[in-house]
Amino acid sequence: MKATIERAVLLKSLGHVQSVVERRNTIPILSNVLLEAGDDGSLRLMATDLDLQVDERVEADVSQAGAATVPAHTFFDIVRKLPEGAQVSLEAADGKMQVNAGRARFNLQTLPRDDFPVIAEG
Repeated sequence: MKATIERAVLLKSLGHVQSVVERRNTIPILSNVLLEAGDDGSLRLMATDLDLQVDERVEADVSQAGAATVPAHTFFDIVRKLPEGAQVSLEAADGKMQVNAGRARFNLQTLPRDDFPVIAEG
């Protein structure tokens, strides 16, 4: 997965999505947010606590479609502290996601996308 997105757009959407994630969780994947970069130029952010699921789509410059899950609160804290107006580059491969903005570089551990629970719409 490779995508670039404006910090303000990512921060707003991530703020909504990570609000359902509890800080302490007995199931590690529930502490993560799912990021899916689509070929249609959108980035989907999803989080759940198994009772409630928040799902948002935002426009992004997607150069490679794919998906990854990263720790929600850690990712939110990183994006929040990036400089305003920054373009945030996300690149996920081999169990890690690199977050780049300007001279800032962060590496986050990912969990498999297939482990992420999706609540069926109904």
